[in-house]
Amino acid sequence: MRFLANGPSIPDDLLIARDAGDVIFFCGAGVSRHRAGLPDFLKLGGDVIDILGAGEKSLARKLFLRIKALDPIDGVGGLIATDRIFSLLEREFEQRDVQRAVARAIKPADDADASAHRTLIDLSRGRDGTVRLVTTNFDLLFEAAAPGIACSGPPALPDPRSAEFGGIVHLHGRVNGDYSGPGDEEFIVSSADFGRAYLSDGWATRFMQSLLARFQIVFVGYGADDPPVQYLLEALNLHAGNRSRLFAFQPGSNADDAALWEHRGVRAIPFNNSQNFDPLWDSLGAWAERARDVDGWYAGLLERAAVGPAALDPHVRGQIAHMLSTREGARRVSIAEPPLPASWLLALDPRQRFDKPGPVDPYGESGERIDPYESLALDFDTPPQPVDEGDDLRDRPVPEGSWSAFAPTRFDQDDAQDASFGDFCGDKVTATGALSTRLGHLAIWFHSVAHQPIALWWAAARGPLHPRTVDMIQAWLRQDPDRWPDDIRRGWRFLIASWSDRRVDPNHGYYELSTRVARDGWSQSLVRDYAALFRPRLKVDRKFGIPHPLSWTENDRPNPLLSYDVDYPHPYELLELPNEQLGYAVTRFRENLDLARSLEVEISGHDHVYLETTRSDDGAAPIAYDSFGLTGPIALFLQLMDRLAGIAPVQARAEIAGWPADDQHIFGRLRIWAASRPITDAAEAADILLGFPDDIFWGSEHQRDLLYAIRDRWPDFSVEDRARFERRLRTTTYPWSDDTRSGKARPEAHYRLDRLHWLAGQGVEFSFDVAAEMAALRPLAVNWSERSGAEAADSHAPVVRTVNTDRNPRGLEQLPIGQILDRARQAGQSDFFDFVERRPFTGLAEAKPARALAALVHAARQGDVPVSFWSAFLYAEKRKTDPVRLARAIGGRLAALPPASLSSIAHPVADWLQGLGERLFGELAPVLDLLWPPLIAALPLRNDDRKHRVDSSWANDALNAPAGKLASLLMKDPATKGRELGQGFPEEWTARLEQLLALPGDMRRHALVMLGFQINWLFAIAPDWVSAHLLNVVDDGGDDGDALWDGILWAARAPRRALYEQLKPGLLARAMSPVRRRAEANVIAGFLLIGWGGNADADPPEQLVTSAELREILVEGDDDLRGQVLWHLEHWSADPEGQWRARLVPFLTDVWPNHRTVRTPAMSTRLVDLAMASGDLFPEVVQAILPRLVAVRGGMLRGFMLQSEAEQHPALIYPAAMLDLLWAILAEDATLWPYKMEETLDVLADAPETRADPRLSELRRRRAG
Repeated sequence: MRFLANGPSIPDDLLIARDAGDVIFFCGAGVSRHRAGLPDFLKLGGDVIDILGAGEKSLARKLFLRIKALDPIDGVGGLIATDRIFSLLEREFEQRDVQRAVARAIKPADDADASAHRTLIDLSRGRDGTVRLVTTNFDLLFEAAAPGIACSGPPALPDPRSAEFGGIVHLHGRVNGDYSGPGDEEFIVSSADFGRAYLSDGWATRFMQSLLARFQIVFVGYGADDPPVQYLLEALNLHAGNRSRLFAFQPGSNADDAALWEHRGVRAIPFNNSQNFDPLWDSLGAWAERARDVDGWYAGLLERAAVGPAALDPHVRGQIAHMLSTREGARRVSIAEPPLPASWLLALDPRQRFDKPGPVDPYGESGERIDPYESLALDFDTPPQPVDEGDDLRDRPVPEGSWSAFAPTRFDQDDAQDASFGDFCGDKVTATGALSTRLGHLAIWFHSVAHQPIALWWAAARGPLHPRTVDMIQAWLRQDPDRWPDDIRRGWRFLIASWSDRRVDPNHGYYELSTRVARDGWSQSLVRDYAALFRPRLKVDRKFGIPHPLSWTENDRPNPLLSYDVDYPHPYELLELPNEQLGYAVTRFRENLDLARSLEVEISGHDHVYLETTRSDDGAAPIAYDSFGLTGPIALFLQLMDRLAGIAPVQARAEIAGWPADDQHIFGRLRIWAASRPITDAAEAADILLGFPDDIFWGSEHQRDLLYAIRDRWPDFSVEDRARFERRLRTTTYPWSDDTRSGKARPEAHYRLDRLHWLAGQGVEFSFDVAAEMAALRPLAVNWSERSGAEAADSHAPVVRTVNTDRNPRGLEQLPIGQILDRARQAGQSDFFDFVERRPFTGLAEAKPARALAALVHAARQGDVPVSFWSAFLYAEKRKTDPVRLARAIGGRLAALPPASLSSIAHPVADWLQGLGERLFGELAPVLDLLWPPLIAALPLRNDDRKHRVDSSWANDALNAPAGKLASLLMKDPATKGRELGQGFPEEWTARLEQLLALPGDMRRHALVMLGFQINWLFAIAPDWVSAHLLNVVDDGGDDGDALWDGILWAARAPRRALYEQLKPGLLARAMSPVRRRAEANVIAGFLLIGWGGNADADPPEQLVTSAELREILVEGDDDLRGQVLWHLEHWSADPEGQWRARLVPFLTDVWPNHRTVRTPAMSTRLVDLAMASGDLFPEVVQAILPRLVAVRGGMLRGFMLQSEAEQHPALIYPAAMLDLLWAILAEDATLWPYKMEETLDVLADAPETRADPRLSELRRRRAG
């Protein structure tokens, strides 16, 4: 956590330990130097030299001057230990005189600023107020800063293990009160003094060991190469990789300097030292303020945070993140009044912090955009990769390891009673245990702000929430309903209901049921389980297209925030129900429809349910059970009813009689179906159909099904019932509103005409004159057509149709030239109902190209250059084989176009030229000569708004760009083929390439891509030209360099030696670049390996990348590149006859780094995968990688499964090497082990070489828990 924006980030462990009184601040010369002005150890040596009057030939003075002249080396520190100055002084002067001179040299001014010392005193107070501080400084500024505190010095050091331990401990001694000499028997300044304290007598080492056993230690005011630190840490003999109890504030961010601490087991805390160390001391001061009043600091932070995360700086958001990472901080948040606003959810959740940028309001007119990361980022977040502003659909990936308040932490694991504690949210919440204490506090806070809109919006995408949180929310909904806005209260009720309805996946349930049915046969229990797979459920999601929550205000926010729907699950295929279970199944599936009706009404707020047709066309297959929405469940139910009516008509009629008569929608549709079937007698059918109220009878919802039912049963109806239908059709109408536009008479007549026309057309014989009736209605129904009537019973359900293309040029062949394009525009308007796209001009371009060209030329003379028609003409397949005369005519017409017009059709023109290919360098050479200059001049005039996507290859752009196509075209010139190495290319040809390279902006890059793709061949023939025009951008870090390298890597052809040497600097730079696509990393890794794989001992050496260079790249690169190198090595070395098999082990021993940055669980997994694939090299590979492995974490290791080809498994063939490998990669905590490790352990337990090995026993003990 940072106390200040430019301050150091202090580890959570350390902050928590300090609050608990478990930290000792170990203070060096830098504490007294910063504000009090005392010397550091080197300056102290110089001052003592001067005080003692050492001569110019003094060895101590010479050493001092030499040390001053030698700058420290990053990662190494000072080259000469400064304590040697004092050792040399003690050879020239009495030890007591040296010590007195030291005391005089460090005497502070009377007005010395001891504020830094007061800060550290306050930070060193435990919960009981006792100060516990250790310093190697000799001065008494700590005593001056806090008079009355107990002090001690050697040899009378206190026991850190004692409960009475406290005060200021001067580990190396202190001066007396008047700074005239030492105040303690021990006064550690020279090498001999340090050796005695830490090595021979070792009293200082023992004190530090006791101190470290009880406390965490923070070094302040030291450099890693300061003598006190070097002696102390060497005596403790700590090593890197331990869970650190030692910390040190490290000036600057240099990783090598930090490594000086890290390799000695100290965790470096870097800070900005560009402002005279103020960021450190100001941060320590702020930390001390917190230490003086922890409650006040928390309260102040919560008060600041009340405005929400977007109004705060990243480091303040980071402070809240720290607060919520700890049990105590989360507890304080849970009881804060008022609580932190729910907008903090956006900052606490990495999915929200790293959400993709986009418009604030997707459907608004402001055009204002928002990047959530800019408003929500934490100071310690890894910045996301840049995104393409024009691509609002692509999600922005969340950097791996990004902090989340809701993810379990080590503190949670330390706290949990059960090893398997619950998730805060997500699909697994019901399968996990209770929440940890910290997450429980978070749950309390969340429920206290659940009435705020953002909480509901967030939960809709992150839920389900843990049951404890849900219980608290439901309790508040019951106890204080007025606190909740209506839409938020409704949203929570629906959301929780959707979470509560947890189901097995229908397909999984289908497989389980089919197995049970095959084993046990059908039963009512299985029928219930089967029907449950189809049971409707509530579906709740965030409402699409609403403004981002960062733009909401209390009085201006979307309403509603969520969308509600009913989901109708189903398996991918049906089971066959036996006849004897059919009646029971119908009952259960009808209950599903009852539930569907209830859910649909509940979410809509009214009793209307929208239905698609469930009546298939005559002779067509029944409506499918998996049709969208309610259509599928109704269709499935009707199929079951059809079967039931056939085998048990009495039971089917009883089922029909039980359907609710008051439902005019779902069960209304079922009644229509029943009325259309013989299972219902004609009189009852007529009563059902005529019993619908006018809004249903005349409405569109059941129109198709009603009309078909009337048609199908018309022959069965009695004369009286037919008369009733005729009266209904002629005299009643839909209850139109008096406010109906253009009056009610028009739609009444329209609806009546539709039905009368359709029924009459379907063979229904009316007793009245239908034609006369319709003729009387037509004047009222303006724009009614017979087509409307014929389609009155058409299905409006969504269907997938094929839109055919009609290229017939009919109507264009005989027109005057000047009218062709206008007529083509008119004819090209697609007919929605015919599902045909008409492109007559395309057909004309194919059938009569000269006529089509004449029409285009005529339009061009009028200033009209229609891109669509030129594209249709030039893209026509026949353009590739046009006669010479026509092709020359086309080229001439194009060359004559104004530059702006030619630029507008550059894409089809370039495509046409590319299609002509080699013909342009033979019989059509005049076309290219004529068109090339105006086309090159026109290209810069193009207004192309498309921007290159930063995460995409330039090759993707170049393939479809005019400049890329022209560059590709030039590669087909026969004059470039069959040339000798180094001969060069024709001057005219390279001049055209240079014209493409001279194009502005992205067009030049499109050409660079295509030339990069051919760079091996180009360099072989014309090395000087390539060096002058392409290799000059190899090292370019901008778009030009990216484009050339995208072409080179796209080709994925390893360059020959001379070119490789030229490309090598750029290749090495790209290998270490953090911005790299996966495909690019794959090729770069291959190039690097190929460069390394030659014979380094040949004359001249074949090895173009040395082992040292490749090792450095592997260290400085990322895991993706390292993984790709191992992938290539694994696959290339699989060939038993290939050279790479012999190179595998040398690569691992000579190249693969030992560095800590590479010794990660991820890379250890890749190395293990490589070993498992190495066959008979397994023992050698294991021995090579063992020193480079750390424990892996979870997942599955490739090749460890024993199911197939078990006899070839390395555990069976090389058990000793396998045990060596497992001992290196399996953690002490067996819950972190990869999947199925116990199978391999069982194999090793049977092997004579390993069964008695104590390491195997230990691994099995860990596995057993």
